[in-house]
Amino acid sequence: MRILNEFLLEKEENIEEVEVSANEKGEEVKTTKTVKKPIKKTFVVKRPNRSLYDEAELFYGVKLSEGIKAGLLTRALLAKRFNNDGGILSDQEKDKFAGLYMGLFEKQASLQKLELKSFKDLTKDEEKEKESLIEELGSSREEIQEFEMAQASLFDQTAENRARNKTILWWVLNLAHEQEGDNYTKVFSGESYEEMIASYDRYEEEEDDFVDEMLKKFSYVVSFWFVTKAETQEQLNVLLSTADDDVMGLKAEESAEEVKEEVKEEDKKAEKKSKERPVKKAGSTKKTKVEESGVKKSKVEKEG
Repeated sequence: MRILNEFLLEKEENIEEVEVSANEKGEEVKTTKTVKKPIKKTFVVKRPNRSLYDEAELFYGVKLSEGIKAGLLTRALLAKRFNNDGGILSDQEKDKFAGLYMGLFEKQASLQKLELKSFKDLTKDEEKEKESLIEELGSSREEIQEFEMAQASLFDQTAENRARNKTILWWVLNLAHEQEGDNYTKVFSGESYEEMIASYDRYEEEEDDFVDEMLKKFSYVVSFWFVTKAETQEQLNVLLSTADDDVMGLKAEESAEEVKEEVKEEDKKAEKKSKERPVKKAGSTKKTKVEESGVKKSKVEKEG
């Protein structure tokens, strides 16, 4: 089997050990006892073939269509609505955002001028100014990042985002394997998505630290691969070894449980929207939100 990633986890298991001793007559006596010992388990992320890619694209398309039918807007339609309402940012927010960037550029320019001087040529006031600028730049960058993340969150509840999260979970279910010698077995048993997600649920209910760590590790590696689109084990290992805590908007602490909880939350909202939509009666000219938007068919965006 072709492999994208491999990792080891330690799990405490009951192991039977045989102790040999001699009795009073000098005869050999074997005693068997059960002890707990940490055993290393090897897990691998399978490298997908063309067939799996085709299945993933179909799965994404189906989930995207489900989201749209349930009342979720696409990113394009949501952006259009924001623009029709005057844009994502209010005038006050635009001024604040512009001020943050202007302040950042000015501080960077001032810092660059000071950095052109050697350390011994700096006066005490300039040294203090340099330290102050470095602190202010860090604070400004954090504020800008928070501001940008707040704006990006407006697009979280879209049909594409729901389909994307479900597809990442689908990849986790299909690529996760355990290795024992030369044999590989699927971590999540079953042939269909429903069977595998049921297997995943059983793992979740165990409330075991080892299982939690396994799910988090699989989720991180698969999500990282999904975002970076690494094609080989070597490429993925290099990217993982040089990764920061936040790679292309994907946080390292993101776990399979978090992805699944987000999917559940989006499903609830989609179901609520679906129930809230008025039923179109015979002869009625009233259209649903999806019909009003003019969406008849959504082109599947390839993301993996």
